[in-house]
Amino acid sequence: MNRLLPALLLALALPPGAFAQAGLPPAVASSTPAERAKIQTALMKEKLALTPEQLPRVEAINLDTAQKMDPVLKGSERPLQKARAARQIEQDKDTKLQGVLTPAQFQTWQASQAEMKQELEQKLIEKRATGGTP
Repeated sequence: MNRLLPALLLALALPPGAFAQAGLPPAVASSTPAERAKIQTALMKEKLALTPEQLPRVEAINLDTAQKMDPVLKGSERPLQKARAARQIEQDKDTKLQGVLTPAQFQTWQASQAEMKQELEQKLIEKRATGGTP
């Protein structure tokens, strides 16, 4: 499950074609918005030490984001259009999270997001270098 969580977080910010390109688990690609939100909330609860007051608010933000992201992930738009839509949804989420998280928690959240994106980029580079095999 610990390996699935970072992949899930990456998936939330990626266009659907990136699922296969990044070698993300099929469970992520076929999960429902509610499942993705639940897993992400659990990860955030652990990594950010969310308080009992913060938890339901973060959970609601994650569910809203996952529901908005679902049609983007499953849509037939071009990759650039999907990336733009996903980026806007994630920016909206970050704005909402800033109102819930402490400055230290939000900084940790941003660092975690940056680290996961970097890991994804590395996986994509490695996959291209090996000719598409994981």
